[in-house]
Amino acid sequence: YTTSANFKINLREVSGILIFQSRKKLKEIFLFKNLGEKELEELEKFSFFAKYGKGELVFLEGDTPKYLHILVEGVAKIYRVDPEGREFVIHRFKGISLIAEMANIRGIPFPANCVMETDGVILKVDFEKFKKLLTDKNVCLEIVGSLLEKINLLYRLLEDSFILDTETRIAKFIYENPTIFETEPAYKIAEMLQMRPETLSRKLRKFKEMGIVEKRGKRYLVKDREKLKKIYSW
Repeated sequence: YTTSANFKINLREVSGILIFQSRKKLKEIFLFKNLGEKELEELEKFSFFAKYGKGELVFLEGDTPKYLHILVEGVAKIYRVDPEGREFVIHRFKGISLIAEMANIRGIPFPANCVMETDGVILKVDFEKFKKLLTDKNVCLEIVGSLLEKINLLYRLLEDSFILDTETRIAKFIYENPTIFETEPAYKIAEMLQMRPETLSRKLRKFKEMGIVEKRGKRYLVKDREKLKKIYSW
């Protein structure tokens, strides 16, 4: 998960679309925090907050991106589907986060699908009009920072998928994400690790026999972090 932020917004609903009541709310979003009043006033003209329900699609792979999407509240899942219909989760984002901004910047179709895993709010900004604000160095730096985070995420994903074997990947994930491991359901963890749930279950049973994890109810808890570290530290 990316770092989340507590962003509560007072909105009024107009024909199914949520619109901001205060310019101040735009300024609370990291991307626009250094904009002046003139730029914020201009931004208001081509931006709106859209409310999404749990399970609602935000965009599909291949769609042409018109808007820059900024997740304000909720959790969004980015995923792809292979020819056999299997779903591969690329990442989950919490607000406040930019989503798929590379497609906007490069002018290419969305490379993956996006669906809301919870109810949420997304700020949608007309990207063609937003380009005029990209002369602001602070806005550019924030976008570059977001892109670098995603490049690092992709690197880690490729490294874990092609260099580490299944057992090592699971051990590394548990060691680095103990809270997620102990609170999220097994199928979600399997999605994050790009593997079948039965594969994860088989390895967790092995870890249990090794005294690395213990099972309480339907969840597994970390019992020995040092043994986990020894598995993936090489």
